[in-house]
Formats: sequence, C-alpha cells, structure tokens
Amino acid sequence: MDRQVSKISGRSIMNKPEPDVMVVGGGIAGLAAAFRLQQQGRTVTVFEAADTVGGMMRSTRRDGFVLNRAATLLPAGHAAVIRLCADAGLSNPFRPLPLSIGIPRDGRLRSLGGEGLGAVMEGVRTDLLSSRSKLLLGRLLVDMRRWKRQLGHDDYEAAARLDTETVPTYARRRLHQEIYDYLIDPLLRGVYLEDPAKMSVVDLFVTLGKFTQGGPMRYPTGIDFLARHLASLLDVRTGATVQEVRRTEAGVRARWHDAGGDHTVETRGCVLAVNGPAVLDIYPDLPDGQRKLIESIPYAGILKGIFALRRAPANLPGLIAVPSKAGLGLGIVTYDSRSMPESVPAGKAVVSGHWVDSYLKAAAERPDDEMLAEMLRHMDAVVPGFSGEVEFAQLERWDTAANSRSVGFYRTVAELRRLMDPDDIVHLAGDYLGNPSTNGSAESGERAAAALGKRLRHP
Repeated sequence: MDRQVSKISGRSIMNKPEPDVMVVGGGIAGLAAAFRLQQQGRTVTVFEAADTVGGMMRSTRRDGFVLNRAATLLPAGHAAVIRLCADAGLSNPFRPLPLSIGIPRDGRLRSLGGEGLGAVMEGVRTDLLSSRSKLLLGRLLVDMRRWKRQLGHDDYEAAARLDTETVPTYARRRLHQEIYDYLIDPLLRGVYLEDPAKMSVVDLFVTLGKFTQGGPMRYPTGIDFLARHLASLLDVRTGATVQEVRRTEAGVRARWHDAGGDHTVETRGCVLAVNGPAVLDIYPDLPDGQRKLIESIPYAGILKGIFALRRAPANLPGLIAVPSKAGLGLGIVTYDSRSMPESVPAGKAVVSGHWVDSYLKAAAERPDDEMLAEMLRHMDAVVPGFSGEVEFAQLERWDTAANSRSVGFYRTVAELRRLMDPDDIVHLAGDYLGNPSTNGSAESGERAAAALGKRLRHP
C-alpha cells in the first residue's frame, strides 16, 4: 500500500493526503470552513494552537460536571449551526427550551418570558416597569417592525447606513429613561458584556431581532459537541501554533510550531479563522486597507465564573440580565445545565456568571482567589444564598472575546467586507467580520470556504 507524505517539512506525516488548503484556527469558524471545503473535495488541514478545538465553544469536565468555558446558549435562530449539525451527520440534536428572563430591580428579581415578540411584550405584564413606560413599549414594537424591514440578515451595507445613533439617544427620543434603565440596558449589557451607553442603535435592533427568531435550545452534553464532532471528520493538528502566513507564486506558505519543533507547510489556499489581532500578527501580506480597519476594531473581554452547585436551584430563570443600575460588574447569569441537563450529577446544577469587560480590565492583576470572593458577593446580590450552594468554582478570563460595540462599528465592518477580494487565495473568517455569536462565526467560516473554493476552481 502506498504511503502519502504531506508537504509539511520538519517531519513526515504518514497516511495523510497532501493538503491543498490550510485553515488556521480550530474554533467554530475554522472548523465550519474546513468542513465545507472538505465537502467540495478539498484536502484540508486545520492548525489549532490550543490543545483542544472549539475556541469559545470549548468545554471541560470535572467531577461529573460539564463546564462550558465561554459560550453556553444556542438560540433557535442559529440557522448555520443547525445546518452544520445536519450536514455533518448529527441530524437535529436540539430541543426547544422555554425562554425565561429575570431582571433585578429594587432588591427583587422581576420575571420576563415568552417567545419572540412576547419577550418584549412580557414587560407590559410584569411589575418591572411603570404604567407610563408600559404604554410606550408600543413604540418599541413599531420600531422593531420598521427596522426588520430595513435590516436584512447579515446585511452590513444596510446596517452601516443606519449606524448613526447611540442606544441612549434613541431611548430618550422615542421611549423613556426607565425603559432604557431596566429593559434595554440589562438586555444589551447581558448579551455583549459592555456598557450599552456607547452602543449603536443597530446593536439594539439586531439583538431584539434575535429574540423574535425563537428561544434557546437544549443540546447534547457540553457546547463543544459540534466542534468535537467536526474535528473528528477532519485532519486537525492541535498544539500547532502558526507563526506566519505568506503568499507565494504557487499559493501559500506557513511557518508553524508544535512539540516536535518548527515546520513549514505549502498549500494552494488558506483560511485565517483567528481573531483580528492574531491576523495582524501572523499575516504580513494583509492589504493595508484591511489592516487599518482591523486595527481600528477594539476588542472586549469576558470574565466568567462557572459554579457547580450541590442542589439544582428552584425557580431560577434561564437568564438573569443585570442592569447597570445594580452597581455590579456582573452582566448576566446563565443557568447552564438547563441547556444540557445530562451534564451534571443527578440533583445538581451548573450556573455561570459573566462579568463585563470594564470589570475584567480593572481586575487584570488581581489573583483568582480574591476575585472569586467578590464575584460570589455579586452572585449573592442577584440570587440570595447562592454562595452557600457552591460545590466548586472555575474562573475563565478571555481578554479578546469579541469586538467592542460602539457607533461606527457596522460602518467599519461593511467597509472591511467591501475591501476583501473574493478572488484572493487567503480568506478571513471570524466574528469580528459580523455580529459576535456562535452562529456568526459559523457563517463567516462558510462564506470563506465558498469564496476560496470558487477561487481554486477558477484559478
């Protein structure tokens, strides 16, 4: 039997077909790109610097608990994720999960719920808002319908034209300060883990639009299930750090390093599925116009506390969105094991707190033990008695979790996309090219794969 040896210098990789495409990054964007390229008949190798795939969809296991290190929610509107599952042989592993949201005000948790527009209309039926504010919610629904007509899915040209006003300015003009403080602010703060005061009104209506697409979904144990499955279908090298990617006359050459030493690989094309700062570091041939735009996109971080509980809490909403008015660094609480009930020992639970970017930056030099004590105080302020139920905790710091939100972001992304050459042999993928989400990352990888595949078919 003939043995095939890849053009990867430094060592011979036996029984592997020679790759004609490389993908840098084993998060969901990179894995989606690699899977779609492989479907086209391409031989693909994925290089991932970490020891496991998944990026922000990674999970860990401890004492019978499954802990999602970053992302934990998969809404029903995540069409690209659902499509990937079906095409990769997972059929439909999802089940609908009722949407329940709590927002603390004046020392008490006020409940919201419902599907689609009902998530907004529920504000009329609870004591979260005053009667005056409830009457003005009709304006928000009217504006949601108007924006839906103007904003098509992933239409960043339209978003760029509308990206001219901050959320607070819109709220003062059309609504009421109370609606901003106790409905808009906590929802945006919970989704993006940043200060909504600087966000674009486009962020508001993109986010509300997601709520109209359905609630969260229950999925198999660990949010890494899709990443692990895709990786099992692909040639993936973990612990492989790509140091440089350069164009050549024949295609692309990359330098990379792993435990075995330094290597090079030559392929016909490449997808860079890493965050913006990493693209700038490893790809010196990036055109100047794209480089300047990526440099202009700031990143926000996330601090996540994952708490294994001795007992499953009674009547805890799936999400608790914490308003800025609460005076806490805590942005949102998620009932993680509600989305994956087989992920914990019987009768127990996993609940996570997610702290905003400004809190993470202020705490950058503080040790985890000191941080944990303060984080538990924040959790107790929102869920009384929470700390007494904690069996163990795990802290996750993500310094560059997602692009930072502000007026002008959508104009920047639209311009960056316009400058990306569809005939290039190096394509970019990642949620900095769109709205930060698992689905946005998957879509980005699929777009890159489609463009690169077309280029390789018609050199």
